[in-house]
Amino acid sequence: MAFAEARIEMIDAPEHLQPIVPNADGEAGNGDAISLSLADLLPDSGGAIVIEGDGGDLSIRIMTDEPVVDTGVVETLVTATGEDVSGHTFFSFGNGTTVYAPRELDLLIVNMDV
Repeated sequence: MAFAEARIEMIDAPEHLQPIVPNADGEAGNGDAISLSLADLLPDSGGAIVIEGDGGDLSIRIMTDEPVVDTGVVETLVTATGEDVSGHTFFSFGNGTTVYAPRELDLLIVNMDV
């Protein structure tokens, strides 16, 4: 299952009610977790935002009030800026933005519109 491999979680909760985000090794804790607002991230001309990580136990929260309209794993794709996101997990949002991240990254999409 692609979702299990990517360790993707989706919740509806304000930031102050965040659950403990699992680290890459499966242990509970927020270790190196960071939060990013989707509104603060600048997409390329094709609407793509690529998040890269160097492995380890990095967890990333994407905070947004935009609905997720599609998600999955990319077979083959090169973004408008030339980044190869083949094999990455993706989340497409209602505003036309798509976030791509390596499947080994812990990625949490938090719906702030609750």
